[in-house]
Amino acid sequence: MTASPLRHAAPGDDVARTHNPARPHRTAVAVAGVLVLALLGTAACGKKGEPQATASANTVITDSPGTSASVLPSGSAAATPQPSATGGGGNGSGAPTFPKTAKDYGLAALAAWASGSKSKLDLYAVQAAVSQFMGHGKPNSQWTTLNCSAAGSGRTACDYRNAHGDDTRLTMEDTQLGHPTAVVDVFVNRTQYPTDAAGYVGFFMAAWGDGNKQRMTRFSSSSIANMFSGKTPPTGSQTEATQNGSNWTVKVTGLPLGSGNWTFTVSGGKLGGGNAITAAKVD
Repeated sequence: MTASPLRHAAPGDDVARTHNPARPHRTAVAVAGVLVLALLGTAACGKKGEPQATASANTVITDSPGTSASVLPSGSAAATPQPSATGGGGNGSGAPTFPKTAKDYGLAALAAWASGSKSKLDLYAVQAAVSQFMGHGKPNSQWTTLNCSAAGSGRTACDYRNAHGDDTRLTMEDTQLGHPTAVVDVFVNRTQYPTDAAGYVGFFMAAWGDGNKQRMTRFSSSSIANMFSGKTPPTGSQTEATQNGSNWTVKVTGLPLGSGNWTFTVSGGKLGGGNAITAAKVD
């Protein structure tokens, strides 16, 4: 096989494919334009808690069907349903408040998006940004802030990730913080679920390369994600899938050669949805 960057990998019908661990979402998400998520790592609502033991080589990690966990970066906090800081939103009873910091303002906008209410989003974002939000459906509501930084003259951009591994960058006008419609631009990278086993495992490997443990967990389980966390991912990979009844065996060769080999078990009935990877082994 010929290795190609994994960031260009996308689900398909081929049983053998190559991958590079940097951002598979460039091909898995239909988002117009390209945005580099600075300082995002290079995927999950479910049961609480994660195992403490770390799997070693030749250890098979398995989970019963449907097992998953919600994973947030250490020390982070999920977005609350309502804005938490006061600002220039008005003094009437029940009137919305608008946070004065970019971080909190973005979390308030994300909470409004997760509520599914366009009228709430209208309070926090200009109409072009509202359309960007609404074009990506209703997300998981457990958002955490990754970073905030200057984004040109008079603007601040903040990166967020939720428990399903969805990544979002919101750009806000500094002068509008504390007031309505500060969000002027939105980039969304939703976690996608391939319908072929090789592509599914390829996306898991890419999430590993991105440091997106929430997305890894969403593709598999907390115990399987823990098996890979803290380990160095390969710069690329090749996958080969073989069907065994209702399941698939996917063998992964890390690139460059010598950077690792893994075998995954994938439930065919779960392809296209979460937690399809049910076992993983380091070869």
